[in-house]
Amino acid sequence: MIKALVSLNADLASSIALRYACQLANIIEMDLKTMHVEDAVQKGSPPGSGWVRRTWENAMLKSGEVEIGQLIQAERLSYPALRAPKMVVGDREDEILHETQKESYDLFIEGALHTFTAANFYNKIRSKLYRHTPCPVIMVKNLVSLEKIVIVFNEEAEFKRLVATFLKIFKKATIGLDLMYYQFTESEEEPPQDSNEDADRILHNARQILMEAGRQTGEIRSFRGLPEKLSELLRDYGLVVSPFRRTLSKKGLLLDFLSRIPSPILLCWQ
Repeated sequence: MIKALVSLNADLASSIALRYACQLANIIEMDLKTMHVEDAVQKGSPPGSGWVRRTWENAMLKSGEVEIGQLIQAERLSYPALRAPKMVVGDREDEILHETQKESYDLFIEGALHTFTAANFYNKIRSKLYRHTPCPVIMVKNLVSLEKIVIVFNEEAEFKRLVATFLKIFKKATIGLDLMYYQFTESEEEPPQDSNEDADRILHNARQILMEAGRQTGEIRSFRGLPEKLSELLRDYGLVVSPFRRTLSKKGLLLDFLSRIPSPILLCWQ
């Protein structure tokens, strides 16, 4: 059983992420837990210690319980097993990071509404939470139907590790699966490439591993082009599974590519 944690705030991004997570939990065997952190840093310095501090924290939690409870109640119709969230006060990133490490989650899910600004995506990727979380992350940008998944590869991908991460979560899921190898160009004037031995090798080997695990694949494609052009090819997928290195450069083409994809993205750390 996959153990997943969803971060909740009283906003649209969290509502979308929770609904997507419930959709996922109805497809695969999942122990779905939720968590809300009342960020003490945003609320100002906590007063004193002891009873005064606890009273202040309890007041903060009660202010968030109603709104977060409404999110949970709205999704219980689609996923009755959804339980009340864990409510804590503290620094959001510290508290979530501690929770993922302590409870050994297989998956972390949070909402991040889609924009075409790569800087917003980069800031989240470079956050302390993303740099240190021990499990893969699904960043839910839009609420879409989870009917088809694509795994994307490039020349730097550790494809065996990427496929293994996918299989750990989706091995038994009856969802359509495509494979795509991409190679970026920096301008439209670059000439087309007749063949790519790396692409053929990686796609063939990945497909073989999946077939041996009992997972059939659909379309297998290789593309070369600008990041914005390639991202358009992925807009109809319910999930894009991508390799990702935590040391990714701010100016990298992969960052631009992933920031433009409107579908939810499963980031598999490499």
